[in-house]
Amino acid sequence: MKKETATHGRKFIPALTGLRAFCAYGIFFYHLNPFSKEAQPSLFTLFDQFYSFIPFFFVISGFVIFYNYYKPGGYSKNEWYNYFVSRFARIFPILIILNTAYFALCYRDHIYNAVETIKLYLLNITLLKGFFADYFFTGIVPSWTNSVEEVFYLLAPLLFLFSKKRWILIKFVLLFYALGFILTCIFINVPFHGFLSSFRFTAYFTFFGRVFEFTAGIYLALLFMNMYKNKWLEKVKQFTLPIGFLLLAFLYALLCNISSQYHVAHANEVWQGILINNLLFPVAIFFILYSFLYCKSIVQKMLSSKIMVALGNSTYSFYLLHTSFILSYIRKYISKNVFIVFVVMIIVSFIFYKLVEQPIAKFLKRKLYRKPATTQLSSSINA
Repeated sequence: MKKETATHGRKFIPALTGLRAFCAYGIFFYHLNPFSKEAQPSLFTLFDQFYSFIPFFFVISGFVIFYNYYKPGGYSKNEWYNYFVSRFARIFPILIILNTAYFALCYRDHIYNAVETIKLYLLNITLLKGFFADYFFTGIVPSWTNSVEEVFYLLAPLLFLFSKKRWILIKFVLLFYALGFILTCIFINVPFHGFLSSFRFTAYFTFFGRVFEFTAGIYLALLFMNMYKNKWLEKVKQFTLPIGFLLLAFLYALLCNISSQYHVAHANEVWQGILINNLLFPVAIFFILYSFLYCKSIVQKMLSSKIMVALGNSTYSFYLLHTSFILSYIRKYISKNVFIVFVVMIIVSFIFYKLVEQPIAKFLKRKLYRKPATTQLSSSINA
């Protein structure tokens, strides 16, 4: 959820960074709904569906990883190594820092004993917690999405190798749906600390259910790099932004209707909401991102502005901090007003990004990167 540096001469696309900031702010207002259920029921219900900004991150990640890191000629061993270093430097340093602070406070306040603290700490900093319903909401809670992203980061190099294969993306999606189904069937009957404990959990909270979102981004990247062609999209590209926004509005209306009809706060508590979130939202997002890549618009210009890009760069810090102990301190010592908290959180996150996240990431890359070898992976591997 932060700016990626383009590699192999590919240009930086600022609108995607600005869009990440906008989506992170939407998730903030999902967690801290600013409206009253009694006074503004419609707006309250709408904002309660803003978890659906998460698919934006997954689609963007699919695009960014393939666009920035895919190389037709293959990778040397050092380049593979550098890819994983860049992923580690992006995700783990501040995740470890924030979880260390969080569990230190928990231990100090006797929330967990020593053994439980160590166990939960290790599950959180390794992101394994994302597979266990029993531990899912421990530590820095929003980091469950990092568990999903990390699986994709690990699998992306395999897709680099086989991306030219016919129907590879469809096969990739179906394979992980099948794997998720089989593993969940096993662990429903052989319980293990909530590991893939239900089909709903697997579908919504793990990569097995979210694979289509990443694949939509990959397909967009392959189109943008002229590796795939879609003549229909080329014909209607001027209309893809309104198509995306209209579809998005329709899907939010559906989620609100499901929420009311089934008497649940969030539509993703029932299967209809999960299917809309995981399968239809990525389609709307695809159209919007396609427009940003191929057409100029007021929305694209706004998201590409210097301030939105600057805010977008600090999105990952904002995302991890916005429900953490930092939020508790802001509400305790500054204000409980949601909009004041929002502004303060943006400022704190930007400072944290500049003083902690960015310097550590640069330091790790500088120290750990290896000079790429001139030899590439054999062409037979890329076939």
